[in-house]
Amino acid sequence: MNIIGVGGAGCSLAAMFQEYPQYTAYFVDTENPGNHKNFLKVENQKSHEDYEENYRKLNLKKIKGEATVILSGTGEISGIILKLLEQIKHLNPKVLYIKPDLSTCDKLTKQRERVVFGVLQEYARSNLLSGLFVFSNPLIEDVLENISLTSYWKDVNNVVCTTYNMLTVFENTEPLLNSLSQQTTTSKIIAPGVVSFKDFSEKMFYELERPRLKKYFFGISEKTLNEKKNLLQDIRSYVKNKTSENCTACFAIYATSYEDDYVYTLHYASMSQEQNIT
Repeated sequence: MNIIGVGGAGCSLAAMFQEYPQYTAYFVDTENPGNHKNFLKVENQKSHEDYEENYRKLNLKKIKGEATVILSGTGEISGIILKLLEQIKHLNPKVLYIKPDLSTCDKLTKQRERVVFGVLQEYARSNLLSGLFVFSNPLIEDVLENISLTSYWKDVNNVVCTTYNMLTVFENTEPLLNSLSQQTTTSKIIAPGVVSFKDFSEKMFYELERPRLKKYFFGISEKTLNEKKNLLQDIRSYVKNKTSENCTACFAIYATSYEDDYVYTLHYASMSQEQNIT
């Protein structure tokens, strides 16, 4: 699988995926301070609009197969995103979108982020993306709780990287048992999250409005699979409680070689998010 990082935030995250052998990372930016292999240079521009208008096609011929583009909409370089997606549309790409803490951003940056996020959602709703996965840095902070300032970005990015990787692994692995449902064509705006296996408390990495589908992925150790006789009943009960009139919930159970048990979730929506916020 190919990972394409755009801008500083996207490239930092893309670099973390290189720890896994199944990913090939590409780095799109104006500079290459990390001396990354597969660096694709974009000429520095004066504005967000200039990045789009003056975009020159990148050499992406080596990229074949599945692709995920990683970016945040706050940087001016995010102006290239539609032209970049046009270049790789034949790959039916996914986008991993990072939402920063906008409370510390100026008005222009907030407007830029809103435009980028809104356009990407319309792309997802129009089936031009396989999925738009949204991670909110403030909500990741909440999950990490006492996060150190010295390792802030490393810890936050590690949560995004490991979560996305595990969800990708699960979705490409045959489960022991599942009731998974296929999302509707327009339900391509996706919020990842984690669930505590001990008490089934759920923490989302983005608060999705009006989800239409919730998928739960249970990665269970061999010990738990052998010893917890009421496991299936507990999972069914939990997932059933997540079902509502307008939202379907489903699950898949996987055997893992890990000592601990892990639960991840994906919430899907078709309605555009945050577009009425001023």
